[in-house]
Amino acid sequence: MLIGAALAATATVLFGWRSPRLAAVGTTLMISTVWLAVARVVSALVREDTSWLIVADHTRPGLSAARRAMGLWGGSAGSLLLFTAVITTVVAVGARSAIRGTWAATALGAPLLWAIALIEDPFERLDVPAIAGSGLSPILEHWAMLAHPPMLYLGLALALVPAIVDDQRRRRGILGALAILTVALALGGRWAWVELGWGGWWAWDPVENVALIPWLLLVGALHTPANHRSTATLLWLVWPSVFAGTAMTRTSLRTSVHAFANAEGLGWWLWPLAAASVVIVVLTSPLRSVFSNGSPNRDDTAAHRSSPQTTRILSVRRWLPATLAAVIALVVAAGTFRPLVPGDATDGTFYSRGLWPVALVAMIGLGLAPRWSRSSPAGLAADAAIGGVGMLLLAATAGWTQWWQLGWSAALGVGLAALLGDLLRSLMGSGRRVEPRQIVAHLGVLLVCAAILGDTASSSTTVGISSGESLVVNRYHLTNVDAGIASGSIDEPGPIVLAATVLVDDVALHPELVVYPERALRLPELATRSTPIEDLQLILRSVEDDGSVVVTLNVEPLSALVWTGAVLITIATAMGAITRRASRDGPSTAH
Repeated sequence: MLIGAALAATATVLFGWRSPRLAAVGTTLMISTVWLAVARVVSALVREDTSWLIVADHTRPGLSAARRAMGLWGGSAGSLLLFTAVITTVVAVGARSAIRGTWAATALGAPLLWAIALIEDPFERLDVPAIAGSGLSPILEHWAMLAHPPMLYLGLALALVPAIVDDQRRRRGILGALAILTVALALGGRWAWVELGWGGWWAWDPVENVALIPWLLLVGALHTPANHRSTATLLWLVWPSVFAGTAMTRTSLRTSVHAFANAEGLGWWLWPLAAASVVIVVLTSPLRSVFSNGSPNRDDTAAHRSSPQTTRILSVRRWLPATLAAVIALVVAAGTFRPLVPGDATDGTFYSRGLWPVALVAMIGLGLAPRWSRSSPAGLAADAAIGGVGMLLLAATAGWTQWWQLGWSAALGVGLAALLGDLLRSLMGSGRRVEPRQIVAHLGVLLVCAAILGDTASSSTTVGISSGESLVVNRYHLTNVDAGIASGSIDEPGPIVLAATVLVDDVALHPELVVYPERALRLPELATRSTPIEDLQLILRSVEDDGSVVVTLNVEPLSALVWTGAVLITIATAMGAITRRASRDGPSTAH
């Protein structure tokens, strides 16, 4: 079945460019066959047919049907099959062109299908059926994993579409892709936050970064003129970034806490696909005409008829966000893919040092740029000064006195004050009307920046506490009330759950440590107390026979703001994607 789909895709690539009928037939055959294969694998997973290797490896007794179906993206073969199905379908349907979309879809699908059929076979059977499946890694059974991988694949697929559609639908396509990618990234961050106990929601892991790069490129393209060379370049770069990221995560070029298997030979298919994607998008993109005709677009012509001051203002509002997004994407890509040889992932300090000055400019610009042509210089300066000084005082009061924390606080205060001042003046009728989507989106990004500021002041402390003992850890009173085996036994199959009850300032938290003897795994189940000011994570490391415990207390200031910011960004981009006006407005309002 997969070989048949691969042959149909290959024939379409070779002979379908000039034949709409052949292209339509070949693409329909490929897509329907791939989804039939997906349905066949999901059926085996839900029925727990342990004669299949994928079922034996990724399901276990006692799981719900939805969590058994998660086995499809729990391993390399099934997830690559789903990725191929989503990518080919979205590109073919999204382009709405008999030749452009179908040829691009089959050009992407052919190498992916050959790789699945010859190397990563999801239909592999066992000579003797397993008695019971060993199941997913337990941390993957979190609710966020029900949606995170499929939504991420959908977001990456949608990110490819704007480069191959006409100008009338390009902006809405960018906004739709940004909305889905934001949700997917937030779900992945939430999973890491509650399951892995990193003490943070972003660890600069390669798998995280390869999803962030297309998001940044789309943000940059959203702020440039609709039919401009810079827009074409950014949208074209999305294609190699998506497929290079796919090759990175599936061939383990970089070590990762949650990368896929290092399938031997898979890189021979995926890395050339990343390079070939550049050729595919250039051949199928209507944007290639902007490199040949050199004519200014409608927005540029209007700008030239305006005054020099207005032209400069529009240029700042238009190019500053796009330039900053592109620079951030370049820094993240340099750290993620540096250099293209196997090895450990780049240390997080590389990103913090490389992005710190860019982030300062970005936070200030997010607030000032929307007001640049709508406010008086005096009012803008007053709001910026009040916000900067106010945030510096708050940071100093909270004990955030490191120079990078103070700089981050001042820039954040300037951006927030300018943005909120603009909104307030508009609501009171004393200023020009502002675009709600723009304010909501920028406010969401600034809230995420505030969460990053809080992350610089986070702390993690590991202590041992005897039964009944109380300790003061980072100004919090910890009391070990009770600890021991909550369920399971070393004499019986199944996991052993060690649990503790610890009072944190008179609030009871119940962290657990789950031991899987058959897997030789010890996985903590975190206990979290969240407030708008900070999150507390209590991680159980060990339990002794006398009831004493070793626990880690993570203190994460302002962490809740990242989820609020992600929601606001999603709302703003979704509003733009479903509103026809987004396709007609210029860059200053469409984003």
